[in-house]
Amino acid sequence: MLLLPIIHPLRELTNMATLTMLSRHQLDLLWQIDRSEVITTLYRLQDGELQPYAAYYDVRGWDPHDLEIYTPIHQQSFERGGAFFALFEHDTIVAAAALDTVPRGPQQDLRQLLFFYVSAQRRGQGLGKILFQQCLAQVQQAGAAGLYISSIANKNTVDFYLAQGCRLLTSPDAELFAREPEDIHLACYCRPQ
Repeated sequence: MLLLPIIHPLRELTNMATLTMLSRHQLDLLWQIDRSEVITTLYRLQDGELQPYAAYYDVRGWDPHDLEIYTPIHQQSFERGGAFFALFEHDTIVAAAALDTVPRGPQQDLRQLLFFYVSAQRRGQGLGKILFQQCLAQVQQAGAAGLYISSIANKNTVDFYLAQGCRLLTSPDAELFAREPEDIHLACYCRPQ
């Protein structure tokens, strides 16, 4: 597994949260993150543009489908060298991110942001920005050009990625598109393209 230095003094920035690289037997901790959220607007990609539309979802936890589909994907990623890290406060996981090693994107020079969540009670406090910058630093040090993101169509989530410098991809990865055809596909390059 690729272990890289933390790029921020996380202890100071996150009110005593500490960054930990997860071992294989800790991957199930990812499902402890409180993903609760009321979603009122989704995006669809139409003619190369994001089009918002009203929707209502009261998300109160993980769908059993998510655990069934993504647990083996996480395990396979870990086995091929994927990096899984989490922010903990005491013994509680409050945010996590995972990077896969499979080449993605039009030039196959991106690495997928496989998992990225901040717990409901800690959103808006900068943890997401810290994790995202850590992900960019990790893929850059590994020699990749940037991150490939297959994001849920939630407007808040996509807007977060856009605010981090991501841009829409016109040609999504075929495998990821087949898995989640409603997702919004983005790339964030370590250096301007």
